[in-house]
Amino acid sequence: MSLARGIRPLGVAGSITLFIIPAAILYCTHFFFVPAFVNATGQPYLVGYLIGWSSTMAFFLVAALVGYKQEGNATQWSIFASRFRLARMTGADWLWTLGLFVTSMGLYFGLGFSSEWLARIPILAPHPLVPPDFGPGAATARVPGILMGMPLSGKWWVALVFFFGWLLNVFGEEFWFRGYVLPRQELAMGARAWIANGLMFGFNHIWQPWNLLLIVPGALVGAFVVQKRRNTWILIVVHGAMNLVLVVLVMLNVAGIAV
Repeated sequence: MSLARGIRPLGVAGSITLFIIPAAILYCTHFFFVPAFVNATGQPYLVGYLIGWSSTMAFFLVAALVGYKQEGNATQWSIFASRFRLARMTGADWLWTLGLFVTSMGLYFGLGFSSEWLARIPILAPHPLVPPDFGPGAATARVPGILMGMPLSGKWWVALVFFFGWLLNVFGEEFWFRGYVLPRQELAMGARAWIANGLMFGFNHIWQPWNLLLIVPGALVGAFVVQKRRNTWILIVVHGAMNLVLVVLVMLNVAGIAV
């Protein structure tokens, strides 16, 4: 296999910079752009969310690809796969994937109580326009057939945008954080790189600060596993599977099956 080249070490200062910029974009998108869009257009919150979410997820994918090209790498799959550590999944990798999925789901739901606790802190509370089914206590606030204030039945464009947003979310974030950033952090931080990477990914979700305590632990575990196995596919699969539940729910509701 051809090898990638030009990978530069990424230390603490560089990691902070590559954290602050996208985190700030995400925060401004969801705390300023989406509410402004809703107030200006009168559209349901979901419409503004889909615009902001899919756009910012595309930003991560583009940033990863730009970083890849700036290193001087050729447009060749073998080199791309080597640089982003998209190795063939072995039996051991699949076992780690299953274990990580179970662990991540356990942490996410086991720490679910923390969302309502954090939301009591004003600086960590959701924007006043955030619908109940997107904020803390979302599970109990969900109304079948409605998402973020918008009835879904028959709105196939929502299902389409959600599907492509899901793809951009999974591949954009994993290519950026685990494919592009983590190998650079390993060159500077060695065996502890997963800590910086997991914290970056976890706190990148500052746009939903009430969920930080249920996201950060899983992010750390995920970064540890990917660094240990040196295979980005593991988190692509786990990340995709965890987020697929909402995609399926949206499609069922759009099809008129209110669940």
